[in-house]
Amino acid sequence: MPAILAALAALLLAALVLAPRAEAHAVVNEITPADRQRLDAGPETVTIRFSEPVQLLRPEDLTVVDATGNPVASGPGEVLASDASVAEVPVEPRLAPGTYTVRWRVVSPDGHIIPGATVFAVGDVPLTAPYLGGPGGGTGPTETSAWAVTARWIELVGIGGLLALLLFRVVVWRDAWRPAPPMPAGERDAALSWGRDAWWIGFGVLALVALMGEAAVLVVKTAGSMGTSVWGALGDPEGVVRVLADTRFGDLLQVRTLSLFVLFALGVWRFLAEYRTDAAPAPDQADGGLRPMLIMLVPALVALGSLSAQGHASTTAMPAVQVPADALHAALASAWVGGLAILVVFLLRLPRVAGAGGRRAGGLALARFSWLAVIAVALLVASGIVRAIGQMSSPADLWETPYGWTLLVKIGLLAVASVLALDSRRIVAALRQRGGTPNTATLARVRRNAWAEVGLTLVVVAFSALLVGQVPPIS
Repeated sequence: MPAILAALAALLLAALVLAPRAEAHAVVNEITPADRQRLDAGPETVTIRFSEPVQLLRPEDLTVVDATGNPVASGPGEVLASDASVAEVPVEPRLAPGTYTVRWRVVSPDGHIIPGATVFAVGDVPLTAPYLGGPGGGTGPTETSAWAVTARWIELVGIGGLLALLLFRVVVWRDAWRPAPPMPAGERDAALSWGRDAWWIGFGVLALVALMGEAAVLVVKTAGSMGTSVWGALGDPEGVVRVLADTRFGDLLQVRTLSLFVLFALGVWRFLAEYRTDAAPAPDQADGGLRPMLIMLVPALVALGSLSAQGHASTTAMPAVQVPADALHAALASAWVGGLAILVVFLLRLPRVAGAGGRRAGGLALARFSWLAVIAVALLVASGIVRAIGQMSSPADLWETPYGWTLLVKIGLLAVASVLALDSRRIVAALRQRGGTPNTATLARVRRNAWAEVGLTLVVVAFSALLVGQVPPIS
């Protein structure tokens, strides 16, 4: 433990000293002609310089139109091969006097869709508002819309839940049966069989949720990229394929989906191995086999890590620090939140399945999880600090920006959940001192605390999904 704390302190110190001051979304640094500029004659090209390299999914995502929406571009918009942070579109010669709108929709390095529009005038005419109607004028769901946040929430719950299931079985449930709690053989077998069945039911449900989350994220991203509604994106397979094949977001989503399918294939293999007979698993096999579970953890961690690789952490000045910190933060949150939900179910059902022996097994699982939760929460806070340093230029950003306010709400909810966790920890410590089996009333109190923690932390996951879509403070 001292070595872990020392390494963590060194990481925090490095992050504080070398705190990046990067923008996580591409923004327009310069546009020619400038917004609301008056020209005597039309420009040959319109040039936009962004703060970071960008992508154009379609040439028409950068265009120029007149006041009635008619295109006046003489060619397709494109990102320069020599400098991917610059996009330009040629304009027809001899533009008539009037107001013209430059419209763009580009993909930022973190996968976010950045739309925008400016106007310029040719000749001595009144400037009008940008023309945003017609083909290509739609915006689609934003990164902070209910559609986008809900899709990311489902994705996080599915992938995080699968990781939590694996960790719970290996670290908590396995320990509750080594040594096996003294109980009649019939009750022991009933508890072990129920634990195996419940785990695999949870695996199947969360596998479906994870796939639904990936599909939802892809459709919503397509809608935002193409400037259409979610329902319109569902009817646009060409747009879905374009987002999947031509963007960094799509590349990482393919990695994540492949990782999930590998995990599901390994799951089928283990399911068939564990259900070769109807007999209950032996106590020393309550974890489904340590090595197979550790193998299954690998694709689960890859899937979760790919979320960090595509998000804000990947576009800071120190991605080598920020991406692992973000992945660690997500893994710890999954282990805590998911582990709590699983523990509640086990504490609720085990006494009914195996009586006093089930309560004893539940008490051992509770003690093991409580000890691990303390470590997880401590590392969760530390990794969160590293991430906050990477996305904010000063403490004032916490109360002066929407990103900071969302982060403060998230921290507040986690603080309340931590208080409940400490109360459960105190109960576990008291049980250890007495060396007894928790009674029904004690387990009921722990379950109430755990349910409240689960509810609070699921709301925290929603705020985390919102943070992904918000623009971090810019120095």
